[in-house]
Amino acid sequence: MARAVKFESVILVTAIVVAFANIAVAETPQEVRDLITNRIGSVDAIKVPATDADMPQPDDAQFAVTAAKKRLGKFLYFDPIRSNNVRPEFGGNRAFAQSISCGSCHLGETASKAGAVTAFGMGGEGRGTIDPDTGRFVARRTATEGLTDTMPTQVDTFDALGALTMSGRFDAVDAPFRVAPNMIGFAMNNRLFWSGPAGEAYDDTNPAKMNINPNGLPPQENTVEFTFKAHRMFEMQRFALQDIPAYVELFRRAFPDEAAIADLSGNLDDLVNDGTAGRAIAAFLRTVVTRNTAFDKFLDGDDDAMTSTQLRGAYLFYESAVNGGANCVACHSGPAMNKTLGDEAGILVEENFHNIGLHDHPLVELAQQALNNTEFHDPGRAESTGDDADRFKFKAPTLRQLRDGAPFMHSGEFETIREVVEYFNAGTPAAEFSANHGNLSEQFTNPRGPDDTGLGLSEDDIAALVDFLENALYDAAFVDLDADSTTETFNLNARDLTYDVQLLLLGAQNGRVPSGLQHPQTDALTMQDIAQTGNSSGICGALGIFGLFGTVIPLIAIKHRRRRHC
Repeated sequence: MARAVKFESVILVTAIVVAFANIAVAETPQEVRDLITNRIGSVDAIKVPATDADMPQPDDAQFAVTAAKKRLGKFLYFDPIRSNNVRPEFGGNRAFAQSISCGSCHLGETASKAGAVTAFGMGGEGRGTIDPDTGRFVARRTATEGLTDTMPTQVDTFDALGALTMSGRFDAVDAPFRVAPNMIGFAMNNRLFWSGPAGEAYDDTNPAKMNINPNGLPPQENTVEFTFKAHRMFEMQRFALQDIPAYVELFRRAFPDEAAIADLSGNLDDLVNDGTAGRAIAAFLRTVVTRNTAFDKFLDGDDDAMTSTQLRGAYLFYESAVNGGANCVACHSGPAMNKTLGDEAGILVEENFHNIGLHDHPLVELAQQALNNTEFHDPGRAESTGDDADRFKFKAPTLRQLRDGAPFMHSGEFETIREVVEYFNAGTPAAEFSANHGNLSEQFTNPRGPDDTGLGLSEDDIAALVDFLENALYDAAFVDLDADSTTETFNLNARDLTYDVQLLLLGAQNGRVPSGLQHPQTDALTMQDIAQTGNSSGICGALGIFGLFGTVIPLIAIKHRRRRHC
């Protein structure tokens, strides 16, 4: 009996020693701040600008963000009225004209991504529902029953004379072979899209490049212009917008110089066109950030903002792999956590693209069939530079709002944050074709040095890092309107959709986008989803009573709305 008591005492003492040892090695808030300062130079270098006016903006004043441009741009982003460039000769169906918006594939509830491996634009249906067990939003947009996707959005085929014979930009179903990217930190990029073609200099002597920027636009405006062309809006959207008096007035407020020119010419094309629409949407997207995560509060001096586990995760995030950390900061520094270490201001380019041995997106197989080429793989950065050495490199994405951001990577091959962390911890590439190209990132395979593969983190460290990434970088105000937060909802909210008297007299309706259409898309399954989610999440949660009223108007009224210039 005495021996048993003695044995239990030893166990108790050991447990106490271990507990105190853990306390002793636990990172303090100041130790984490000191580490960040040591690695980056200043905590301020990774703080999100406090206001829209402080966000990065191009030198050219025509692209400057104003409140009027931002408001117009947000309406345009979520209004289906613009998707009216339908080409039946390539399989497009006019019945789906004006049925989708940018918001069809970029949802606030899913971190401004699609929430699915495949993002369906025109030809898709549905939005998402609330999981009754978790209470969380689950995206469920799919291809409309009976429609067949001939080829991914990025694929075109040509005849021997160079004439377009088929295009994924105009077939029955609009679906790219990459995961829809996160829009957070849009302003903090000098290249955009997964492979970074937006913002690249135009070079007609290099036919291997995508060359999507003939007008020399900033990457933000270049991105929007290209999406107009890729998603059935380019050249035709102006006709639909010019038919709506409230939109014309919103354009006048956003672009007074162009309005004056239009008044003199008597031609609305001088005011409402692809260029001004693009500048407005880019202005909105430049303001898309999260500012009130636990980590942001910690950076501002709140020692209690993060839990002890999250502090440990943050320490691992910023500590070098050689010293036992995860060294995530090597590729995810800066306010948006999408810049290589030392490039917090966002000057460097190629250093922000990496080959980490990933598979293709599932729709690459459809591209192989359309191109009759089983050897085709997503080229990654090489399509933007024309350099084969850049093949299979992809842009480091932002890490903000990851909790809602699954699936992950351009391929969508990881469903959870833990899976991503475990992939980096192992340091072993998943796909032979990308691993064997000769440009696999050593930062991925051998972050601790040539003799060690992967990070070598313990299970406890993996859990701490996941907690930091999943919870300390999450901002609820990005999803649900919080009047006291400096973070704005990505989706349109009740405040956005409340109009002044002039706009109301011009036909705008509180709770609806200026066109009056159901947003962000008009299909019946989306209406059903919105009705089911109610005020607990999603559009209705963001819109409040006005949005709820606006989205339950019978679908028949929407279907019979007169569509012009489709």
